[in-house]
Amino acid sequence: MDELEARTPARDRILQAAYGLFLQQGFHGTSMRQVGLVARLTPAAIYNHFPNKETLFVELLSRTLPQRQLVRALEGAQGDTPEALVRDAYQRMGQAMTGQFDNLRLMFIELLEFQARHAPRLAEELLPGFLSFFERVLQTGARLRPIPPILFGRAFLGLFMSYAITRAFFADVAALGAGEGDLQTLADVLLHGILSPDPETTPVAASRISSRSTEG
Repeated sequence: MDELEARTPARDRILQAAYGLFLQQGFHGTSMRQVGLVARLTPAAIYNHFPNKETLFVELLSRTLPQRQLVRALEGAQGDTPEALVRDAYQRMGQAMTGQFDNLRLMFIELLEFQARHAPRLAEELLPGFLSFFERVLQTGARLRPIPPILFGRAFLGLFMSYAITRAFFADVAALGAGEGDLQTLADVLLHGILSPDPETTPVAASRISSRSTEG
């Protein structure tokens, strides 16, 4: 064991070891013995910190859930109009997702191997932060339709998360690669839909699609 590792608290070493193993092998494919080998700790030492493997996974999930970073991004979003606020929020969320794509994979372990058993508790913890932002958007302008904040939130997060998931899981597919201005285009879709009131005067989205097709 090197000096740096020796100075790392045992609990953190356990979490680091489990994180890598869960991503490589899944929850059910990983044993506490394997976690101990990677962390260089005995099983007894691990059980002093975590009574079972599921408790270990839940703490990891809670710590790394990307939505925590997204809530912080939304808290900092600024804008005096719905358009400005949504655009700034998407831009900040995109920046917040940097380095978070492996954490998305951990979230899918929760969905697939646990059937989202722990998700409701985490959602209750994070939901107030999201709802606060959704209410801010809906209170910024009279032109907005009377949409319940939670439904607006599903559309807002659903659009963004679908983008993040394709970035995370299909990074090697050229057609699904990230393009400059993608998040602003998503904001356009959320705010105005996919139909242009006048294609002659609003060619921005069409030009982006055309340039992406040419690059592919």
